Amino acid sequence: MNRRAFVRSAALGGLATIGFPLFAQQDKFPSKTIKFVVPFAAGGGGDAIARIAGQKLSERLNNPVVVENRTGAGGNVGSAYVMKSVPDGYTLLNMSTSYCIQAAMAPLPFDPILDMQPIITLAQTPMVLLVHNDSPFRNATDLIAAAKKNPDRYTHGSAGVGSIAHLSMEEFAYLAEIRLVHVPYKGSSLAMNDLLGGNVDLLLSTSTFTAPYVKSKRCRALGVAGQSRLSILPDVPTFEEQGVKDFNVVDSKSMGGPRGIPREIVALLNTELNHVLKDRAVYTRLEDEGTIAVGGSPEHMLQLVRKDIARWKKVIELQKITPQ
Repeated sequence: MNRRAFVRSAALGGLATIGFPLFAQQDKFPSKTIKFVVPFAAGGGGDAIARIAGQKLSERLNNPVVVENRTGAGGNVGSAYVMKSVPDGYTLLNMSTSYCIQAAMAPLPFDPILDMQPIITLAQTPMVLLVHNDSPFRNATDLIAAAKKNPDRYTHGSAGVGSIAHLSMEEFAYLAEIRLVHVPYKGSSLAMNDLLGGNVDLLLSTSTFTAPYVKSKRCRALGVAGQSRLSILPDVPTFEEQGVKDFNVVDSKSMGGPRGIPREIVALLNTELNHVLKDRAVYTRLEDEGTIAVGGSPEHMLQLVRKDIARWKKVIELQKITPQ
């Protein structure tokens, strides 16, 4: 070894000895606050699930987990923020079916599959179709029969063009071979107000949102767009029971992040969130709100996201829906 190499080796060795490592060691995950980004306003179903999961995850990891609401552009503002963040596991996206619908509607500023790291499917909330109390419809069969006799007569409200309620009703109309008139609102609450006032005939929304209105007898439910009846609305039949095949719509809530999160961090988050969803208090709380805890692997979540994007693309094309 020449003198220059010897001096350099000795100097570096000395630095390591006195506590100055050549390369900084990466902190063990987690070592700082984990952020769940919800791309919609506080108070919605996705926000509630994020806060429930975040609180329990914080307890399990003994590390802070906070929820941050970043709204705008149908959820795209929050989604883009997360997908362009550092892939270190500290900034995660609380995704819903709206993520898949937005990906199906128009090009996004990121690739919804290639730029997204799947972590876990948290829960699924079936959709419920409502009518006002004075409606002549007692079930889905009544509605379909009337709509076939009177095309474009009956209206359905939604939270806006491209919302899950809008596209789900377009799929329902296609499957039932009927034509309905869409009335978009700036939010589900405004649509509900007009349903209760008799200004629109139909409203499809999540069981979390609709169940309180049905239980208080402020409106009537025609059917559940799920594979089975809900424990919170046991008397409301599924559409499958009423002869409407393949109309199974759930608002899926998942957790994802930017592509590139280290595999060991993805595995840790997936394992811990699966434990959270199996917690009896969490499972029961979700069930009481009409939501079903899911869980599973990142691969399972990615499969569901791919399937949903393809599904809504088909509905958009068949019904000739354009974004506004």
